[in-house]
Amino acid sequence: MTGVDPVQLTEYAVIFSAVALPLTYIPILLVANDRSYMREYVNGRLANVLGLFYLVVIVVIASTAVPLLILTNAGQN
Repeated sequence: MTGVDPVQLTEYAVIFSAVALPLTYIPILLVANDRSYMREYVNGRLANVLGLFYLVVIVVIASTAVPLLILTNAGQN
């Protein structure tokens, strides 16, 4: 009814949620490393290494999402 292509709208929503993902993941990492808040459940070394690796991956993906959207013309021909 609105004339908006639902597939294209979904593509834009996924791209911009990927851009926002690091902004939601960083506070989780910070709280997971806060000994005064987490007490005995604070992250260990392995969890921190894996968490930081995952953070790097999502920052790379988030930083390339919008340029790829523009370069590919949102997947259109």
